[in-house]
Amino acid sequence: MNLQESESVELKTSFSDEVIISLVAFANTNGGSVYIGVKDNGEIQGVELGKETIQNWLNEIKVKTQPSIIPLIDIIEEKGKQIVCIRVNEFPVKPLSFKGRFYNRVNNSNHQLSVSEISDVYLQSMQYSWDSYAYADATFDDIDEETVQHFLK
Repeated sequence: MNLQESESVELKTSFSDEVIISLVAFANTNGGSVYIGVKDNGEIQGVELGKETIQNWLNEIKVKTQPSIIPLIDIIEEKGKQIVCIRVNEFPVKPLSFKGRFYNRVNNSNHQLSVSEISDVYLQSMQYSWDSYAYADATFDDIDEETVQHFLK
């Protein structure tokens, strides 16, 4: 197995909040996998799994994400060691958050979204644009005839 970090792969030596942030970033972008028990250079380190380890990780992911992520998890034997692959697909309705913060994946790193980026991601996932929202208090007097004429040209 030859692993390296990319837009859809993250390598971690252990489970932590950083794993969950990567899952959120993947879900907000194109999906991806986090491999636990693998160093940044791709070297297999392995991970010790107890009886409830995977269930505890799933619960932590579910509680710390909004809407809740329920990823696919595989335990892989590699070079006599266990590694864990946690996968998520791109979510259709975005953005998802980790503890109220929003991330996406850019190349091989996670990027926290600004307020305007959060808005853009939401509008794109809902296939809306800013001009699809009605302004309830608007009247015909609010329309600038010169601007309309310019638009029509």
